[in-house]
Amino acid sequence: MNRPPRVSLDHILVAVPDLAEGRRRFATEYGLRALEGGRHPGVGTANMIIPLGSEYLELIAVVDAGEAGRAPTGRLISRAISEGRTFATWAVRTDDLEGLRGHLHDLGLALPAPAAGARERPDGVVLRWRTQFLEPPPASGGLPFVIEWSVPSGMHPGASAIAHPSGARRISAVRLGDPSPQQAAARIRALLGDGLPVAVEQAGTGGVLAVELVTPDGPLVIR
Repeated sequence: MNRPPRVSLDHILVAVPDLAEGRRRFATEYGLRALEGGRHPGVGTANMIIPLGSEYLELIAVVDAGEAGRAPTGRLISRAISEGRTFATWAVRTDDLEGLRGHLHDLGLALPAPAAGARERPDGVVLRWRTQFLEPPPASGGLPFVIEWSVPSGMHPGASAIAHPSGARRISAVRLGDPSPQQAAARIRALLGDGLPVAVEQAGTGGVLAVELVTPDGPLVIR
């Protein structure tokens, strides 16, 4: 079997009841600055971005409950908030979504069609992408979703220039929970390769438990 197209860590979705309060909390508790993001049309959510080079943290909130209830990502965020979880899910990116879909199909994974997404930044730049879910939302297991960006060079959300008071500059690890951690880790490697900075720990349910960032003073752990 051919190797899958390369994937890399893209971003972590942090579900917050209120964006402004989420921004204040991450600044106070973690020394992280969030930039204005934008509204997700048709999804019922809006976001703010914490850039970290080639990755980022996405503070995301429901701003239209009715609209969110009709959209997979909206339901995912609503569920995370209602359950009191910090993290809704995580995302990896690829430059070859069709090639990755073929690889996953060969492994027996039943996939829905990719979904197109877009949002307009405060400066008027429109960011576009395609999303591929690997498990049906609002499931919040350990598998990420896949994103294929279609943005101008240098416009990836993580690439925005910003100086965080903590000195954070990148994500070093995503810590996942699973009742069977060895099997879960093996599944992620089989589906997406072994290049992701992911560790799977024993836990009652699947999903993101913590994210570790690199800072000059050592790892910064967000739970």
